[in-house]
Amino acid sequence: MFSILDCAGETVGRPKTIADRACDQCKSRKVRCDMTKPCATCTKQGFDCTYAKARKKRGPAGKHIQEIRRQQEKPSDDQDGSQNGSDLNSSTCYNAQLIASPPADQDSNVSSTTYDYCVPDEQNSYCATLFEEGICEATLEVIPSRMPSEVLFPSLPIDSPSHDLDSFGLIPRQELSPLTDTADVWPQTINEEALLPWIDVYFKRLNPIGPILNRTTIYHEMIMRKHRTDSQYGAMIFGLCAFAMYQPIQIHERASTPSRLVQARMLMEECVKMRLTADFGELPSIEMVLTSLFLFSCLFNSNKQRAAALRLREAVDLAQSLGLHLPESYSGLDAETREQWLRTYLSLSVTERAYALQRRHYISFRGRPGITARFMQAFDPTIATEYISHFTSSDHSDSVAMTGLLYLMETFDNIDETVIECWNGNCKVSDGICESFDRRRALQAFRAQYRAREACLTGNISFAPSATPVPLDKLTESQQADILITQLWLLNRLWSLCLSHSLLQESSDHAELCYMFACHIALSLNEQCKRFPLSALEIHGIGLVEKIYDVAMGVITAMGVSSCITLDVPLPKPEPDKVFINGEVSSNLALKDILQNFNRTIQDFRGGDHQYSDRFEDILTKLPGYYL
Repeated sequence: MFSILDCAGETVGRPKTIADRACDQCKSRKVRCDMTKPCATCTKQGFDCTYAKARKKRGPAGKHIQEIRRQQEKPSDDQDGSQNGSDLNSSTCYNAQLIASPPADQDSNVSSTTYDYCVPDEQNSYCATLFEEGICEATLEVIPSRMPSEVLFPSLPIDSPSHDLDSFGLIPRQELSPLTDTADVWPQTINEEALLPWIDVYFKRLNPIGPILNRTTIYHEMIMRKHRTDSQYGAMIFGLCAFAMYQPIQIHERASTPSRLVQARMLMEECVKMRLTADFGELPSIEMVLTSLFLFSCLFNSNKQRAAALRLREAVDLAQSLGLHLPESYSGLDAETREQWLRTYLSLSVTERAYALQRRHYISFRGRPGITARFMQAFDPTIATEYISHFTSSDHSDSVAMTGLLYLMETFDNIDETVIECWNGNCKVSDGICESFDRRRALQAFRAQYRAREACLTGNISFAPSATPVPLDKLTESQQADILITQLWLLNRLWSLCLSHSLLQESSDHAELCYMFACHIALSLNEQCKRFPLSALEIHGIGLVEKIYDVAMGVITAMGVSSCITLDVPLPKPEPDKVFINGEVSSNLALKDILQNFNRTIQDFRGGDHQYSDRFEDILTKLPGYYL
């Protein structure tokens, strides 16, 4: 709904007030003004409320609280507001208030945004389309200005909070060090307050499945303006917000996807500009590592795999320069820094190994990162015992989030460089046989996956025996979906590796070394996909649907190498401990039914807006005996 008032003071949709427009201070900060003299907002903040500035042919000015206070501390020669108003002769000036009603599941506070704009002549104009929380749209004509216009981020998820509280005005100015223009590295075109809701989206949706950052620390450092003085920290904030825009898109937010992707791309560009220096990497920091990791996640979700691989390699190289993989690097660090370093190390290790299996890349964090974390205890008992236990015993939400990460590390810990090198085809061959991955090594890898599964169910972590994490069924649905689907996907990857090493047979004393084992994995995955809502899958981004696609392709591969496996033959029920089934599998389920269910899940995932939708459907149409 719009409320319009023209320059003559005529109003539509609301009663006339003392002032005919927002005050100078509220207009600069882009907050709602009640248009009294003085207005309630300025009274609350302790500002001098003025209406001196003439309307100009441009959008909202990118000024903040500190700038307003600096201006009011200096005597001004033009307080009477006697400026030349001839620049308004060719247009009619309006004040438009865009009000979006909150959804039913939120509080009744109305979120509103006020825009001052001019309707220009037909020349020198362009359209700015405003999306307010995916609820309403309006196209306004705006005159371009010589000054850079401030970037708006209005297409927020529906469940985002309205930040009526001025977070950056909580600390009195006398408690902040003076910030000169030369020290301010933050782009003038982006208002940091507009990014606060996206930071909230990150901590609400993404941090629980990848707990790296601390919400309180981030907000405190932003209030202290670290993002304005530290370019690497500011770049990390941009990367974090871009990641929040790219990945956690839910069903009811699909209409805003194009807007979100454009905004995320712009933030990524600003992120790269801010961190770019000639000696980048000479003094690595944890912010550099996380920025590269966020950029990787954005590029991976946008299917730019070569660029994504470069950013992941950059993140790992920076982490190695810091020594995140070396126990001695943690000595002398404060508890909070040690905790963040280890969380980042474990997250990078999981990500690097998963990506290596998805894209046939190599890993730099060699060995077993979980065991490395345990070695830290031998090097300095305070490093591992105290804060690994702290991971799973602090506040409940963080404890649950960290438990999920530890379970994933337990799952990937045995996928070491030997497995990855053989997966990439670089086997150590002797007499035509791989010496690195033989029958014995394959069975060891399968048993390690079974132990990881058992650890999740019972609440045990091999590399953190002193910790007492919650069991798998106490985690969130999105965490359970990620862990269970990833574990089944790893079984499929090991089965495919056995197939490439000629270790599979029609029948064997070990079920894992049979062709049919791929079908049993698919049967279990089918049950897991039916168990969880689509939103619990979509929050993990395109990487999770790729895992479902890989397991489905394992079934089709098994049909191609075994004449005993057909579409219509009902699958025998597998041993429960082999593919993580607890007796709930549907009976008499044929492979055709499983493939249909997989296709339905792949098509429903983000409305089929990804590369695996058409690809899998094309494969099914070419499958003999299968009809969509």
